[in-house]
Amino acid sequence: MKNLIPKLEELEIEFVDLKLTDLAGALHHITFPLGRLPKAIKTGIGFDGSSLGGFRGVQESDLIARPDTSGIIIDPFYERPTATFFGDIFESDGKTPFAGCPRNILRKTLEHIRSSGIADKIIVLPEFEFHIFDEVEFFAEPTQSGYVITTGEEGLADSLENAYHISNPLDTTANLRSDIAAIIADAGIDVKYHHHEVGPHSQVEIEADFMDVSRAGDSIQLIKYIIKNRVAGEGLYATFMPKPLAGQAGNGMHLHIQLWKGEENIFASPTDENELSETALHFLGGIIKHARALCAFTNPSTNSYKRLMGGMEAPKQVFHSRANRKAAVRIPGYVRGAKDLRFEYRVPDAMANPYLALAGILLAGLDGTEKKLNPGPLIPDEPDPSDEKFPILPRDLSESLASLASDCEFLTRHGIFPEDVIKKWIKEKEKEIEEISSYPTPAEFIKYFAF
Repeated sequence: MKNLIPKLEELEIEFVDLKLTDLAGALHHITFPLGRLPKAIKTGIGFDGSSLGGFRGVQESDLIARPDTSGIIIDPFYERPTATFFGDIFESDGKTPFAGCPRNILRKTLEHIRSSGIADKIIVLPEFEFHIFDEVEFFAEPTQSGYVITTGEEGLADSLENAYHISNPLDTTANLRSDIAAIIADAGIDVKYHHHEVGPHSQVEIEADFMDVSRAGDSIQLIKYIIKNRVAGEGLYATFMPKPLAGQAGNGMHLHIQLWKGEENIFASPTDENELSETALHFLGGIIKHARALCAFTNPSTNSYKRLMGGMEAPKQVFHSRANRKAAVRIPGYVRGAKDLRFEYRVPDAMANPYLALAGILLAGLDGTEKKLNPGPLIPDEPDPSDEKFPILPRDLSESLASLASDCEFLTRHGIFPEDVIKKWIKEKEKEIEEISSYPTPAEFIKYFAF
């Protein structure tokens, strides 16, 4: 802290924005003058945990937030110069880390993997698929419900079913995405590229570059924050909903993962025909075994399963393959050599709390390495649906919650995911399902009204 305040004063910072993530993954913030930062670092800032995404009941709601000042981000969306820090959550004593803090759960996961000796560095690359809409209206009342969406690419949608990598001027948001990518880079996150996606209604993608998983949760939250705010600055709307449009390609958040020990990518093997080490296969075996339970965290919305069950290159069955984009676990066909070898987990979407989703995926993989759950050689095509070795993904959120309830030992075994967090997650998501399912949909009127 000795050099932090002078550094921020040199940058003419006036305010500090402390960003927190609740259990569901929503971003919250507290803003205070720069002069209060030393106290915030030393003693933290008290807040009501019962009002922040169900962390605590009202009778035990006091929690403390403390900024992580290891990296300075200048927030580009404030009129007054403002520095952003992500926050850690502590018990009311200000010293004991709050076990239910998503950031803390991911941190404990990394510490456990390192202490296990399997790997000392984990790097991930997230892909962000989303839609940019010109106007959005939605409503759900007892006597009326529906949504109306317009985009700047209505003409494109009339003439093309597949707009993948379509060029200007048909790609109407290319310049906006370049500006977003530059803002992301200014925040210290490298961008690999951006492009128009398959969906002709302004579906696009921004792909980050590899990053250490210790910062990946923060970076995913920050990238979504930048996209939403920059798009809103144009009077437009960005959504990461997995399936906002019927019959169109959905939005995933594919995650590329590598594990390293020293200078060695431990997923790579020079002697295997597919370049995969036994550790890689065991890790994939763990993810395949626990994929249905993982969906409760990687695909935590009712809308998520409209994407997974809707085809259009979204995975439906959990198997591993090279190049096959229908596979849940894919080894990119264009990747060769020990340095670049990785796998891509294609199931998740950006409704996920990134800290919990990343922690869950890593713990599933770790379980596979500990139990040597080798799924066998890569599979070129989808296996027989009756093959229990390669499960079908849950058809809806209820199925994924049931899978989590019966298969959560790999998360709780080492005390990383507290059991009460699992129970709270299931309880809150069951309420969500009940609330959403109580509304009749326009599609149900079309199907059933005249009977």
